[in-house]
Amino acid sequence: MSNESNADLTNSSEISRRGLLCGIGAVAALTFGFAPENAIAAAGVTKLKNGKYQIDLVANKVLAKIGGAVTFKRSDGTPAAVVRTAMGAKGISAVSLVCTHAGFEVKEVDMKWICPAHGSLFALDGKVLGSPATTPLTKYPVTVSGSKATIG
Repeated sequence: MSNESNADLTNSSEISRRGLLCGIGAVAALTFGFAPENAIAAAGVTKLKNGKYQIDLVANKVLAKIGGAVTFKRSDGTPAAVVRTAMGAKGISAVSLVCTHAGFEVKEVDMKWICPAHGSLFALDGKVLGSPATTPLTKYPVTVSGSKATIG
């Protein structure tokens, strides 16, 4: 490339399509709350021989209060979350984090799950709060015994 060509690129006031899309994405992320992600990675996750998962509730202090959520990956790579929806043993829920509309991974924002692809909105327990999704997130059975929650 000649020096004249470099000068043209340096002084150009045109915006590249890539730059424009990145800028729009950043503004949308800040405006609609796609960043930062609130749910944290779970600690003390054990896959049991029967295929179920066990979460150490003590190691995940965020689950001590309503609205707390931790995420983990199932052995098949599917993202899932354990959430505190109410106090007591029955207040622990587990859901798949795969949007039922188009299969994208949902993220937690302000105690709700939102799909960054199309904006489907779900309650922490997986219920649909906003379209285009019409089916709730897949729920997994949960059993709580002492300081352990077994999912599956």
